[in-house]
Amino acid sequence: MYRYPDGTIKRRLPNKITDGDVVRWSKDMTVEQLDALGYNEAIPIQRQPFTTYTTEWVKDGLVYREQIVTAVVDEEARDAALAESVRAERDRLLAECDWTQLADVPLDALEIGLWADYRQALRDVPGQAGFPGAVEWPVRPGE
Repeated sequence: MYRYPDGTIKRRLPNKITDGDVVRWSKDMTVEQLDALGYNEAIPIQRQPFTTYTTEWVKDGLVYREQIVTAVVDEEARDAALAESVRAERDRLLAECDWTQLADVPLDALEIGLWADYRQALRDVPGQAGFPGAVEWPVRPGE
């Protein structure tokens, strides 16, 4: 990314840059020449989901680096997305063992009961104390 003389941040340098009365190819210019004209590499921060940032750009030699002034995490939105993800995994695990509850399943009564208990434990996952941040997944029968 690059910082332009007007302060905007863009992905690429312009192909041509006017240097006084001369138009030059940016690819043929050194970083020092670009810096003199106000074009600099710009390194943004790594942003995290569900976080709102206030930042500022600080020049560090020939490079501008984005620095965090404030960061506010939307914990409610983060937890809702995590809960949705955990429920999707729980639903996938339930679907994988639907066959164990069919009338003609080749399991004995004990095995059917173990699978039924496992499936109930999966359905109870959203009720766990640490949900959605700390989930204790039940162990599949036979593992």
